[in-house]
Amino acid sequence: MYTKIENQRILEIIHNIAEDFRFSSEYEKYAQLFYAMDSTHTLDKKMHIDALEYVKTSKQELKASIAWQEKFQQENPQIEKEQMIATMKVIEKEYDELETYLTMLNV
Repeated sequence: MYTKIENQRILEIIHNIAEDFRFSSEYEKYAQLFYAMDSTHTLDKKMHIDALEYVKTSKQELKASIAWQEKFQQENPQIEKEQMIATMKVIEKEYDELETYLTMLNV
């Protein structure tokens, strides 16, 4: 049974993640998952579990990377890294929103 995703913000986040996979040329299971969610705007129980797993893992990795980048920037202020950190924080916020949505979703 498939659940229709109707929340436009969540659809935008899913699309952004799918686009990130397209730009990276990765074709692992998560890439296929987000391509499918992006094109059909639906998910089933397995997709839901996999998407939540991806978001939780990616969020942890991203938080560690942001912390490292911020520390690096403080120690090396002459290097322009602010835009990269800002972009990573946008992605982190999107992961938070998607995780909240998927956690509340009853699939």
